[in-house]
Amino acid sequence: MPIRPFTRDQVWLLPPALEDMIPSDHVVRFVATFVDSLELSALGLRQAAAVRGGLEYDVRVLLAAWLYGFMTGVRSTRRLEQLAYENLPMIWLEGGQRPDHSTLARFLQANREAMKKLFKQTVHTAVQVGLVGFAFQAIDGTRVANVSRDKALTRKELLALEGRVERAIEEMERGVADAEQGASAEDTTRKMPKQLTDPVALREQIGVALAELDRREKERKSPAKGAVDPETGERWGPPVHLADPEAVLMKGRRGYVLGYNAQVAVDAKDQVIVAAEVVASATDNEQQIPMLQETEETAGRMAEVTVMDAGYHSAKNVEATQGMPTDLYVADPEMRRSKGTPEKKPFHKDAFLYDAERNSYTCPQGKTLTFDHQTQDKKHGGRLIRAYRCHACLSCVHFGVCTRDHHGRTIRTRPQDHLLRLHRKKMGGDTAKAYMKQRSAVVEPVFAILKERLGLTRFLRRGLANVRAEWHLLCAAYNLRKLWKHRTEMVGLLIGQPQALETGN
Repeated sequence: MPIRPFTRDQVWLLPPALEDMIPSDHVVRFVATFVDSLELSALGLRQAAAVRGGLEYDVRVLLAAWLYGFMTGVRSTRRLEQLAYENLPMIWLEGGQRPDHSTLARFLQANREAMKKLFKQTVHTAVQVGLVGFAFQAIDGTRVANVSRDKALTRKELLALEGRVERAIEEMERGVADAEQGASAEDTTRKMPKQLTDPVALREQIGVALAELDRREKERKSPAKGAVDPETGERWGPPVHLADPEAVLMKGRRGYVLGYNAQVAVDAKDQVIVAAEVVASATDNEQQIPMLQETEETAGRMAEVTVMDAGYHSAKNVEATQGMPTDLYVADPEMRRSKGTPEKKPFHKDAFLYDAERNSYTCPQGKTLTFDHQTQDKKHGGRLIRAYRCHACLSCVHFGVCTRDHHGRTIRTRPQDHLLRLHRKKMGGDTAKAYMKQRSAVVEPVFAILKERLGLTRFLRRGLANVRAEWHLLCAAYNLRKLWKHRTEMVGLLIGQPQALETGN
């Protein structure tokens, strides 16, 4: 067969139009239309200050560059700068302008709070075009690293490094004094380790890290446990990273990571993210109430049914969610433990019957547990915990299964126990089991897309405020992909008529 002619020296009689090279249904056109429709003043977007008296870039150019980059899996400022030279859609989107990586970074830094408002606008748009059904929503979190765990330092290591820094500063000051007297300080500076080349700045970083450790120790729920290293007698503290002292040590799917806990609420209809937040916490149970409130604030109302995994379960949460305008299903970890040890299930606390007149409990074997003592629950506002003990367990045939305590079986009751029993009964029904199976199919694919398609292998920013901006921008980009893919024509009609955001949103 004849071969098609090929040359790299083709000359055009008329220069081609860049507009003709971008397909009409390309995602970059959707990004441009969406950004042009925004009321930028309502979002609170600010210009990135120009350097050396140069002209400032239009806010729409920089915002569109960030959105298109995040929607296509490009989250690095240097890669975004490179796209402005090599990528035809980006060249068209930026109108041939080429903002460098420093300009892009300054813009995101100056508009961290606006990224949350931008994300809310994508949710409002999705609600208006019918992508959010409010029938079923799932809330979950994922642990995302942003600094190396191997380079994290304990309090002991920080104090040792602080001593080295102080000695380096003293040597530097002596070198300056010798230089003023005619001696050379070259030998002194050569002896300094590479990580101590700027000891003054490093000393400030160490001070911030130590202050973060002090703050965490004050917030520990049980300061008597582990607050002091039993070997050295020094105050205990989890490892921190000098580059980001706010990052916390968390257990992920692939081991422990040093980073942040990223939370989302996902609507089941088209898997739109309706709420997003990032916290410096290794656990989820303290995020249940804030995420429900965030969902209502962002989307306008809660879903008819909301589901969460066992990480969000606690007696405090079960009590606090009573009366909320959503049918809440939260997996109970006690039910999973009962499946693992079925022989102990008949002797769970719920199987003990309370006698109000005698103020005692009766175990499944008919033995009596009398009131023993009461304590205060310091974790939940000092509420009273009442303990009841059986004194006839040693003669029971189930001793060793029900309890191994030679003093007898003890059960502790809290004011929320009746609510926990009701919720446990609810979670044992067929409806709850079906909802929990649906939960993973709603929220887990979202995390998979964010990580595999949009490149969220780790956060690229440092500090909780910067990471939050990155997360809200990424979730906004995810929602825009949904809007572009499922309702291109409808969204085109909607955002063709700009609507101002409320200042409070």
